[in-house]
Amino acid sequence: MTPWLEIDAGADGCQVNLVQPGAMPAGLPGLTLPVLASVSSIQRPLSIPGIAAAPTNNMDATLHNAGGQLTALWGQRPPMRRAVRVRTSQGPLFDGVVVGLQAGTDLRLSMEAGADRPLSDNLPLRTSAVWGGWRAVKVLPWAWGQVTLEPIQYSDDQRVFFLADHPIAGVDAVARDDVPTSAYAHYNGVDSTGRAVAFLELAMPLAEGERLAVTLRGRMHPDTGRLLQTPAEILHDLLAHLARAPVQWPDLDDYRTETAHLVLGGMLADNSISIRAAVDGLLQSCGGAWAAAMPGVAITWPPLPDDAAPALRVDKLTAQGLQATTSATGLYTALRVLYDYDHAAQRYRRAIQLQASDAIKDYGRLELEWPAPWLRTPRHAEALGQRMLTWLARPRWRVTWQHSFADVSTGAWVDMAHPLSPVQGRHRLVSAELDLSSASLSCAIEAPMGDVPAIQTTRLSSAFDPLIQPGITVDLAGSEIIFTARDEQGRPLAGAKITLNGKSTRIADSAGRVSFPVQRGRHTLLIEADGYPPSEAVVVV
Repeated sequence: MTPWLEIDAGADGCQVNLVQPGAMPAGLPGLTLPVLASVSSIQRPLSIPGIAAAPTNNMDATLHNAGGQLTALWGQRPPMRRAVRVRTSQGPLFDGVVVGLQAGTDLRLSMEAGADRPLSDNLPLRTSAVWGGWRAVKVLPWAWGQVTLEPIQYSDDQRVFFLADHPIAGVDAVARDDVPTSAYAHYNGVDSTGRAVAFLELAMPLAEGERLAVTLRGRMHPDTGRLLQTPAEILHDLLAHLARAPVQWPDLDDYRTETAHLVLGGMLADNSISIRAAVDGLLQSCGGAWAAAMPGVAITWPPLPDDAAPALRVDKLTAQGLQATTSATGLYTALRVLYDYDHAAQRYRRAIQLQASDAIKDYGRLELEWPAPWLRTPRHAEALGQRMLTWLARPRWRVTWQHSFADVSTGAWVDMAHPLSPVQGRHRLVSAELDLSSASLSCAIEAPMGDVPAIQTTRLSSAFDPLIQPGITVDLAGSEIIFTARDEQGRPLAGAKITLNGKSTRIADSAGRVSFPVQRGRHTLLIEADGYPPSEAVVVV
């Protein structure tokens, strides 16, 4: 298998073909240079948010440059962010962009796969600086589904506020200092730069220090006007229209079918995170996995069975060097799903606690907090927790092997039938690394073992209850331990009743502090505060 590179990076924008000396494919357009020394393996990891987030697919190439030919070509105009493709006589293997260059006697070219722009780029969100001379520069949000946010002041008289950097489907509620009001109007209009955006206009100006929260319905389908609120709709819109990293609707057909029942709501208002991180956050909320160069872009995780789909067969004849490893890392027996995120208050409004009792007996209580800010309903949060804890509460085998070259990518189905593998049957590839020098694939699958555990829901918060996520701090003062309890906003829980190990109860002072006689070891604190559901915290002194 003899590869070559195609880069849209000639002096006049023409295609440059980088081939191995003595291996000149016929009929290539543009400029052809016999300078390709080697190419690395093509890494195709599957990103599983919350479990195994992975970088975007990538590879490197080494080019001969002893005579300075490439320095002369690219010294003044390096081919940064130009399209690059790896081809062989058997067809295309890699599509991406150039993201790095290191020049010397040899020139090293770094590439990122799967999109027309690097997914390591930060989200291309505008800020209020585009309006010129603005008093406070804030990121202009994109919103999908139903979401509660704090709007951005637009007019000097504090009557007109900016809602989203795009038209919206509507406004459902407005609250001033948590008091609902109907004295407002909303409209889709044009900002001072000529951009189509959404505004809110109050009948009475906002007072200094008064808080404003708006619950709105966000982006709409450009043709039908229908609200975009399912995982596939939001993912497509995020990549294709916000990030300009095109994904085609047919690529998401399977994922759209698998997740059509989910109704999400959320916003992106941080231009310091990468496109990849934004996708991770979205898919973590609905139990998904993805890879930029994977057919279909996204899948449900844990994988839904598909007996009819084509699969790569793995047996003693097709696999070499098979190994299986397992570890206690990543094993959890209790899961707390945080959901229904309020962007105006910057907190989760609801949570659900689940546990696998039999797994707790076997491995102990191992707790994990699972943020799912895009989820809205208890039913969907409970279903997500059930699925993820079923996977997390069992030891998992990772099976790796070398496979002769086959046209498969990360996320493809594998039929495992190798006698050395503790994992049998149909599974998804979580890694498919192509080594061009040996024309082989380094493959991996992961799967939990043992019986599917029974999952119990142990606590379900009621709607809009504030949640205690106690940031318990511990200090020693002479013969006393001082515990300080705060809510998730960092506010002290003044007047809270705090019980130590189910025995001693004391009332927290104005700073949220209580003290007990010194006793080293593990302690359980029961925190009861007005306006909060009871909560337990475990601390070790």
